[in-house]
Amino acid sequence: MSSGVYYYQSAALEKYCGKVYFLGPVNNVIINIIRKSINFLQIFFEKKYKHSHSVIISKIYGRVFSKKLGNGEFDLVFADKASCEIAHLKTNTPVIYSTDATFNLLQGYYPGFKKLSGISVREGNIIEQKAVNKSSLVICTTKWAASSVQNDYNYPSERIHVLPRGANLDRIPDREIVNKKRKTSVCRLLFIGKEFKRKGFDIVYKAKEYIRSRGVPVKLVVVGGVPPESFHDEDMEIIAYIDKNTENGINEFDRVMFNSDFLLLPTRAECMAIAICEAAAYGVPVITTDTGGISEGIKNGVNGYALKYDSDHTDYGEKIISIFSSDEKYYSLVRGSRSMFEKTMNWDVWGINFKRILDRSGILSQK
Repeated sequence: MSSGVYYYQSAALEKYCGKVYFLGPVNNVIINIIRKSINFLQIFFEKKYKHSHSVIISKIYGRVFSKKLGNGEFDLVFADKASCEIAHLKTNTPVIYSTDATFNLLQGYYPGFKKLSGISVREGNIIEQKAVNKSSLVICTTKWAASSVQNDYNYPSERIHVLPRGANLDRIPDREIVNKKRKTSVCRLLFIGKEFKRKGFDIVYKAKEYIRSRGVPVKLVVVGGVPPESFHDEDMEIIAYIDKNTENGINEFDRVMFNSDFLLLPTRAECMAIAICEAAAYGVPVITTDTGGISEGIKNGVNGYALKYDSDHTDYGEKIISIFSSDEKYYSLVRGSRSMFEKTMNWDVWGINFKRILDRSGILSQK
């Protein structure tokens, strides 16, 4: 077994489209030297340079992958979040570029894309432009990303398709068991992630405290990392890591999800979140932020709520209390979450829709 978007996406491509061959990863000595040199030099400068969007590195990738493609017969190149890898690619094989955010969207939004130097911004946009120009189709996970591809990089709207990703799960919980889940007297909150600042963990912690102050018993489970010591207390369970590649890990993930009433994710910056798809599989409503592309995974009143960006911990706390105190509201969200998983948030749906897009485009017949 394996895990992660690339594994499940590749499995869906192989199931619905044909044999998948992996051209990467690339272990290139020159690229590694350039990366290490950039990381070292940035210590002395206030502005940053993103080697993930470097023209020099992109040209090296272009030579490496062009050669690999020339050594085989392939019908299609599928490049997920690989603008740097395909920007300088030379091939007659049709390319489909898949992304959850363009460089222009990430710049100044994600922590790692703030305070970039002028040259880094220019190179990042050059690479993104070349990548979309190189592509016969662009697949975006959200309308947020699709709008940027069209408007910021002047790509034809008819060649852009929005295709949400699915839950990274080897074992899908039974629908009947999910729909019969019952809450207890304790409001059980779940937080998944390790980037605590970006994902708004301070709001999560304060919301927990607020809910408790309102007389509602509450517990918070943190999965994926260890929060700063100042946030620890007796109402928290910390699970630093769950290995979903093992049977024990899958069982532990089942336990956590089946015993959670809400996934709380007041993120400050997010392209999309696989955690929302996984929560939906288990019928766990999500309370998150209306920012980036993440809110497109939420239908307010169906599988959760996306609150305004400037909402504070009291807003999150009040929303959770109002839902948790009403069986009708809560169980409606449970059923709605599972329904959304089955309709749009699984990799089979992704694979079927991708094949449909591919067939309708006619790009393979143009070879």
